[in-house]
Amino acid sequence: MKNKRLIAVSFVIIAFLSAVHATANASERNAMDFSLNNWDGRTISLQDLKGKVVVLTFSYAYCSARCPIITGRLYYLDKTMNAPIDVIYLHMSVDPDNDTPERRKKYFNLYGIDAAKDGRWMFLSGQKSEMSKIWGFYGVTAKKVKDRRLPEKYYMQYDPKVAVIDSNGFIRYEAGFDFSEEEVKSLIEKLSLKPSIRFSEIKFDFGTVKEGDIVSHDFEFVNEGSGVLKIKDLIPA
Repeated sequence: MKNKRLIAVSFVIIAFLSAVHATANASERNAMDFSLNNWDGRTISLQDLKGKVVVLTFSYAYCSARCPIITGRLYYLDKTMNAPIDVIYLHMSVDPDNDTPERRKKYFNLYGIDAAKDGRWMFLSGQKSEMSKIWGFYGVTAKKVKDRRLPEKYYMQYDPKVAVIDSNGFIRYEAGFDFSEEEVKSLIEKLSLKPSIRFSEIKFDFGTVKEGDIVSHDFEFVNEGSGVLKIKDLIPA
């Protein structure tokens, strides 16, 4: 009889899972899909952002009151979290008729944000008909008000909004101008958790095995991360 050299033929899975339960102060729901233009010309959809945590807010390039305060708070919040790479800060325009790509880029520059270098900061816009649907979904109304005292001769009267969307496109938090930085930070930290697998061993040598013998070896691993570990399939090599 011929001898054969076999590798693992059975597995025992030991995985410690920690479920992520995020809180929200609004009814949890799926975020509305979109396909809009970023300031750099890229077309961005909600599907493109799957796998990321999205902090969504509403702004316009000429804004000089509430939206700069919100952006500044989010920028500070990001710094306190050491700029997590899986978090996207998504600004939606409430002034699509005037928010040109160049103006949207300059908006970030006012806060020392290099959006060209740090692609996590996006400012999307599109046709007013498209934007209106998104405003309505989040309960935002936007109206242009003429004001000759301002350099632009107008301002946008709108409802500030901040929402946190998880990596599966599910809204976990919604608030207005007075959103809680601590709540948003805590939620982002929970949603950003990742699994980390550690195997007790990665290979096993059965040595020389006679044809017809049944042998087995158990491979054990643990999830040392703090995110949920989902196992869909195991394929022995």
